[in-house]
Amino acid sequence: MERTPCEACEGQVWTTLFEKAGHPFVRCAGCGLERIDPQPDDDTLARIYGEHYYDAWDLKDGRQLVREMKKATFRRTLSGVGALRPGARILDCGAATGFLMEVAEEAGFDPFGIELSAFGAGEIAKRFGADHVFQGQVEDAHFPGLGEGAFDAIFMCDFLEHVRHPRRVLEKARRLLAPGGTVAICAPNLGSWSHRLMRAGWTHYKLEHLYYFNSEALRRLLARAGFTDYREALPWKTMSFRYVRDQFLAFPNAVVGSALQAMARVLPESIQRARFPVLMGEMLAYARRG
Repeated sequence: MERTPCEACEGQVWTTLFEKAGHPFVRCAGCGLERIDPQPDDDTLARIYGEHYYDAWDLKDGRQLVREMKKATFRRTLSGVGALRPGARILDCGAATGFLMEVAEEAGFDPFGIELSAFGAGEIAKRFGADHVFQGQVEDAHFPGLGEGAFDAIFMCDFLEHVRHPRRVLEKARRLLAPGGTVAICAPNLGSWSHRLMRAGWTHYKLEHLYYFNSEALRRLLARAGFTDYREALPWKTMSFRYVRDQFLAFPNAVVGSALQAMARVLPESIQRARFPVLMGEMLAYARRG
């Protein structure tokens, strides 16, 4: 079948890697970007993103352990942007219930969020005000009284792999950024140890993850969208054994899931809840508006 050119390098040679639930996963021969092609339709994604999508993150229960883990991760991501002026406007794309926004507010910034789910957007509106959240797609986002160039930094943590048109999303982000503003992206990394080890069984290979990047593909995609000064940092995430186990229960992997379940039967509760930094097979990249 004829495929559209690569979003990162405009290459037109694709290799089919494998299929999941009837959906081919393919790789660009030019830069190594991978994508699902053709993508799942809207109904399929709507079922995935239903009311129970956040259950593995305990967002509906608002458990303090999960909140503090995510906030610890986001503090590292935010610090990687560098010095920002007091009161700088921060935009989080795929903001969930606003944990990164909480971290930005605590640091003295003015946080805004874009969130597709009604549940997440509603939680953000309660916490930060309805004028600080847009429910919908990034390409359509707008905020009362704010136009282009309104934000000093934009964050896309566990987000860009979900969108149907990553270049369009990044081009919109560039328009929303002030001159010299920074975009921060955390996404599954095709160059990670977990991908090399697990291959087609990689836990990041999911139907809702429409795109997969390595450093070269993401750098080239950002350049095409008008960004410069690409750099990467180690994407440390703060987690607990219990949180990791719950993730594998929600997104099953037979080998890893069985091992974690066996460990859970013998590990003390205090150890299962202890927080620790870990590299989970993602990449963390920063770039500036050119």
